[in-house]
Formats: sequence, C-alpha cells, structure tokens
Amino acid sequence: MLNAGIAAIMLDSGTLQQLGSLVHPTEELKEAGYVVTKLTQDELEQKKRCATCGVRIGKVRRMRDRQNRARQQQPQLANALPPRSEDSSASASGNATHPNDDNNARRNSVMRCHFHPGRVQLKAWTCCGKHLAEAPCTSKEDHDPPEEQDRTIQQRWQFHHTTLATRSSHRLAVAIDCEMGTAFDGDSELIRLTLIDYFSGETLIDSLVYPDVEMQHFNTRWSGITRREMEKSRRQRQCIMGRNAARARVFRYVGSSTIVVGHSAQNDLSSLRWIHHRIVDSYMEGGQPKEEDKPKEGGPVNHQKRSKHHPDGMSLKALAMRRLGRAIQMGNKGHDSLEDALAARDLIHAHIASLAQ
Repeated sequence: MLNAGIAAIMLDSGTLQQLGSLVHPTEELKEAGYVVTKLTQDELEQKKRCATCGVRIGKVRRMRDRQNRARQQQPQLANALPPRSEDSSASASGNATHPNDDNNARRNSVMRCHFHPGRVQLKAWTCCGKHLAEAPCTSKEDHDPPEEQDRTIQQRWQFHHTTLATRSSHRLAVAIDCEMGTAFDGDSELIRLTLIDYFSGETLIDSLVYPDVEMQHFNTRWSGITRREMEKSRRQRQCIMGRNAARARVFRYVGSSTIVVGHSAQNDLSSLRWIHHRIVDSYMEGGQPKEEDKPKEGGPVNHQKRSKHHPDGMSLKALAMRRLGRAIQMGNKGHDSLEDALAARDLIHAHIASLAQ
C-alpha cells in the first residue's frame, strides 16, 4: 500500500551504494545488543525461570557462582577492607554498615525465592491481604525447577536467520518498527509489526500480532494498543497470529541481501527472534551525536543500554525533531510504529544527504 504524503527516495545505484556503505559490521551489531548467531543450548537454559517466583534460573546460578568465587577470595579481601569500628557514633546508633553489606543483602535477596503463596482476589493477595503489586510475603532458600520443557524454551526463544531463498517480492531495503507488550513472566512480547519499503515508502506490513503467550499488559502508554483492541482484532481475523507467522510475513519482503533500517532495531529483531546481518541503525549511524550534541569535556556520559525510548537526547523522538524538524510520538495515545519506521528511514536518508555535502 502506497502512503499518500510520504515522499519517495530516488532509487539509483549511487543512493543504494551509499546506504550499503552504512551497513554495520557483525561485531558492531553484537556490541550494540543484536543477536548475530543462534542461541546455544546453554544460552537457552539461561532463559528458564523459577516456576514459583519467576526469576531467571540462569541469573541465580551466575550470582551463586560469583558468591562462591568471592568466598574463595575472602581471606585476601578481608585484609584489604577497613576494619569495622565498634565504638563509632554511627555504630552506636545502629546504622554502621560494612562496604559490602548492601551488595550482599541484594544478592541474597535475589538468590532466595520470594513469592505469594495465595492468589489474587479483588486486586489483593489472599495470603497476606497486600495489594497485588506489593512485594512477596514469603520466601524460601531454593528455587523450583522451571515448568517449561526444553522444547518449549526452544520454540519461544530460539532465533532464526533470514531465509536464503530469493523471491521477486524481496526489496532492496526496508525500514522496520515494532511495538512490544509485557508477557506473563515479565519478558517483552511482540504485539505490532510495521515494515515499509525504504525507497518507495510503501507499507508492506502494518498489523497487530496476537501474542503466543499470556500477557500481563500491553504497555498501552507506549504501544498505544489495548487488550480490548487486540482481542477485537483476533475475533475479526485482522491480526497476525503469533511471532513465527509475523517473521514469515517479513521474509516475504526481506531476503539475506535486503538492507534493514531501524532505530535501536535490536529490540525489534529480538521480538521477532530474527537474525539479520545487513542492518543500518539510525541510533548507531544517523543518530550519532553531532559536535554540539556531544557531552562537554569532563561532563557526564550516559552509559544506559540503547533503546528507542532513550532519555539522553538520542531517542527517536528527540532525533526526529532535531534532525528532521518533525514532531512524532505526540499526544497520549502511545506510539505509531508506522510513524516511527518512517522517521528512522528519513533519519538515515538525511544522514546520507549530509555526507554528500
């Protein structure tokens, strides 16, 4: 579907070559958080969660391993730490802490299994009467083995390379944006997929994706999608049913040589469990700060994980306004993934145009 009012980008060998020159090396993609190889069995094991409290078993194991290593090194560390002062005023008031006490408390808290043994009734837990959002009232030492079997983990979490087969429908370049909700276990889950042709601006896919798992919520504030809207779309058969079907739909238009443009698109590709190596990321490339945008010498540097909602002035919204003079993600109805995909595409095109000046 061609979009009225969306300017096409002239397709010629020069423009395509310039776009291709921006494709990020695999190591650069990996460093930015893109999955570049299929998950190993050990990595899949890390995805399993405790059947009672939902914490990742792999996280608990890593923390216990670190704690065991720290215990082995404790004699050396003890000599390096300052002694506790028994007669200090802080100690007298009961507030004195050893430098590692807070860290140890946090680690021990995560390593224990915290849960509500009751059920939710009228937004409160029957076991303790607390609101459903309150901290668990019960804990135990060990976590329970996950209920998910290996096959279930494989189906939900394994990534897939772009198909090697070529189709006449494959495009030279596309732009992508997805919206995600929060699954029952706290993981991110794909709920909307948008794909446009980079050069013509044609909308190739713009559809809700009915999730494969039960959902806590649909992040309506950001996604603009409500549970009611999703269920209506399913009843009317107007949505894509599940992640695998969504990825197959993408493969109608994307082959191994197709350039995929997005903003912090590692999140979008992860939601599709998709591995692709010809990526141009508007955060990594077109979104790199100009001299006037960079932190001043000696000033603070933000090391937060990249995200399309990045608060440090590198968000898609901030970049679209600063580089394109375009206001996006306005109002209180959430994001429009079609608008966001177009903004990512136009940021890259503006970047290419600036290189020619």
